[in-house]
Amino acid sequence: MKDRHLIAGLVLTALIVCSPAAPLFAQEARYYGEGRHLVHEITGIVHEPTPRVRVETDLGSVTVRATTGPEVRYRIRVRARGGDDAATRRLLEDMQVSAAMTGGVLLFRGQAISPGAARDLSADFEIDVPAKTEETEVATGAGDVAARGLGGSAVLATRGGNITVDRLGGALRAETRGGNIDVGAVGSAARLVTAGGGVRLESAQGEVVAKTSGGDILIKSASDQVRAETGGGNVVVESAGGDVSAQTSGGSIRVGKARGEVTAATAGGSIRIASARGGVRCESGAGPIFLTGIEGPIRAVTSAGSIQAELLPTSRLLFDSELQTWEGDVTLAVPESLPVTIRATVDNSQGGRIKSEYPLRVYREAEDAGRTVEIGEGPIAGGGSLMKIRTLDGHIVILKPKRIVQ
Repeated sequence: MKDRHLIAGLVLTALIVCSPAAPLFAQEARYYGEGRHLVHEITGIVHEPTPRVRVETDLGSVTVRATTGPEVRYRIRVRARGGDDAATRRLLEDMQVSAAMTGGVLLFRGQAISPGAARDLSADFEIDVPAKTEETEVATGAGDVAARGLGGSAVLATRGGNITVDRLGGALRAETRGGNIDVGAVGSAARLVTAGGGVRLESAQGEVVAKTSGGDILIKSASDQVRAETGGGNVVVESAGGDVSAQTSGGSIRVGKARGEVTAATAGGSIRIASARGGVRCESGAGPIFLTGIEGPIRAVTSAGSIQAELLPTSRLLFDSELQTWEGDVTLAVPESLPVTIRATVDNSQGGRIKSEYPLRVYREAEDAGRTVEIGEGPIAGGGSLMKIRTLDGHIVILKPKRIVQ
């Protein structure tokens, strides 16, 4: 008699979960105990071609993986604390799960029908899809999201979990309101946004946008431009095929190699740039600035720190440059073959604050406010774009080509 009720329950579940629009579903459902929980498990196979897969659930973690087979296989589990009794089964019914194929989209839906479902239940969706699936979308109200080996694009969102992605063939959009985003290889552009965690990206074959309200950002490699913003963490961009824009309200910024211009701003940390073919624009509210391998104009300003900068012989200084600090020294290395005109200024100087390996005319004069300033002027390689250097009561050193020791 018990077996007869179990068979009837499986048939009823299949009728509920499989819509008439998707007749090619092979599906089973069962209840079983797992420690102190009762689990309602639904497994199935979809033989119909599925170019797009979408998961929409009020709660639960979601994992989507690529397989070599042509069909979609899925396992959905909903858990409730309690034994295998009528009360626990009624609790499990507060989470309604369905799967349907409509208009070329395979849609999995998990709906919490009572206000307490998110508190009393947990769920996880495990979905294996063909590697050539063109588009995957996931939206969960509470849980982690993972996607691996997918050949197409992915749009992933969770209100309260981590997002993990690796070996994605297409573009990626990932957003979480309260977790970390960890991404391996992406075959196109990536947009990564989190309200309260860190962002890490191994590589992307396209433009990268990374934003977090309070965590660190690490971008190892991007073939195009990178834009990284954090409200209170550090930013590291190791390699970018275009421009780099990095901003943080309270951390440090480090950029390795950038084929374009680097724009960096921090309210309270250091800025380090190893290579920028398009020049640099950077500003720190309270930290030092270190620039090497720069091939374009420089604008570097800090309120409380030293500045060290190195220009390459291949630099293209089509515009004027400016290095300015209010509390610190400035050291600049300029190649002998680079046409540039130096104008160095030290405020409140008593003399002897400007040192140069190039011949400069150094003199002192009084400004309109009555302050004495020390000024050093002169051309290098016949002169060219203006290089303005200024410090308040610090030292200015101008060197011939050699690596600056940081």
